[in-house]
Amino acid sequence: MKIAYITAQTPWGQGETFILEEILKIKQQGVDLLIVPRNPSKEIFHQEANKLLENSIWLPLINFKMIICCLEALFLKISTWKILETILIQSRNPWIFIKNLAVFPKGIFVAKILKKKKVEHIHAQWGSTTSTMAYIISVLTGIPWSFTLHRWDIKENNILKEKAKSAKFIRCISKHGKKELLEIIGRDYDKKITIIHSAVKIPAKINEVSSIKQIFTIVTPANLLEVKGHKYLIDACSILINRGIKNFQCIFYGNGPMQNKLEHLIKEKKLTAYVKISGCIPHEELIKKYQNKEVNLVILPSITTNHKEHEGIPVSLMEAMAYGIPTISTNTGGIPELLSNGAGILVEEKSSKELAQSIVRLMRDKNLYRNISQNGYQRVNQEFNIEKNVKKILRLIKNSL
Repeated sequence: MKIAYITAQTPWGQGETFILEEILKIKQQGVDLLIVPRNPSKEIFHQEANKLLENSIWLPLINFKMIICCLEALFLKISTWKILETILIQSRNPWIFIKNLAVFPKGIFVAKILKKKKVEHIHAQWGSTTSTMAYIISVLTGIPWSFTLHRWDIKENNILKEKAKSAKFIRCISKHGKKELLEIIGRDYDKKITIIHSAVKIPAKINEVSSIKQIFTIVTPANLLEVKGHKYLIDACSILINRGIKNFQCIFYGNGPMQNKLEHLIKEKKLTAYVKISGCIPHEELIKKYQNKEVNLVILPSITTNHKEHEGIPVSLMEAMAYGIPTISTNTGGIPELLSNGAGILVEEKSSKELAQSIVRLMRDKNLYRNISQNGYQRVNQEFNIEKNVKKILRLIKNSL
C-alpha cells in the first residue's frame, strides 16, 4: 500500500511535532510512504525528522515549472477548469479563495508526480489548504483521499462541505471537533466522520516523578499565542510569590506573536527570576527532560478567544502524561476529553486564582500528585496510544481502496 501524506511543513520546520510522530509510526508499520509538504522551510529542526527525508519531496509553494504545468492543464483539461470553478464558488470569502488559488498550481503539479509513483491513497493533515491540495490531486487523478481535522481548521471552513463530499473519510481528533464539523457540513456526512485522537508514544515503563524537590519545575510547551493563555499562568505565578511560595520555576517553551507582551508582563510582575521564555525546543530534547524527570508539572492555561478560537486535544499534555507528569489545563475545547475523571486537573479558563491553588495542591499533597500521575498515564495508554491509533487510521485507509 502506497500512501501520500500532504502536510504543511513536516518533516521540515519546527511545528507539527504530533504529525511527525504519527508519520514515523506509520512508516514503522511497513507502509510505502510519500510525504509532500505544502510550503516547507529548508531546516530540519527535530532530529527524528531526518528519518523521513528519504520518503519526502521538497518543493516550494510555487515555481516556474508549476505555473507552466498549471497553464497546460487549463488548456488541455476541462476538469481543471471545473475544479477552479468549484473552489471559486465554494470558498466562502475572498481570502479563502486566494489561499486556495495559491496552492492550485502545486496541486496540479503534484498530481502528476503521485500518479506516476502509483500512489493508492492520499491523506492530508489539516482542513485548510493542505486538504485543498489533496482534493485537487484526487479529482485530477482519481486517487482516493481523506483528511484529518484538528481545531482552527474546522472553524475556518475552507470548502469543508465539498471536501466531505469528495473524501472517502474524515478524521476528527475529538468529539468536540466532530460536533463543530457537523454544524458546518450537516449530518448527511456523519458516517464519513471518525474520531481518532492524536496520540503519543507510550514508554514501556516510567519512573515516579517526585513533587518534593528543591525547585519545583513547571513547563508550558506551547507557542506564544493568545489561545494558549500564558498570561493567566504568569498571574498565577505572581499569586504564588505573594503567598510566600518561591521554590519554583516556570518555563515557557515556544515562540510566537505574544512574546513581547508576555515578556513585558513578566517584568511588570517582577517575575524574571521565576518565569522564563526559553524559545522553541526540539521535540527530542523536551521528551528527554520528561524521561530524566526534570519537569514536575505541565500546565496549559488555554482559553477560548473572542474570535471563538479554542484548543482541540493538546498533544503537549498527552506527552507529559505518558511520562507520568501531572498536568493542569482548562475546561475549553476538547481538553476535558483528555483530563476528565482525575487524569489531570481541570480549572476554569482565565482563572489565575484556580491555577495557583492547583499548583500549590500538587506541590504539597504527595498522594494527589501520585494519583494524577498514575491516572494520566493510564488515560493516554488506553485512549491516546499512537500504536493503537495509527492502526485505526491504516484500517480506514485500507477499507477505502
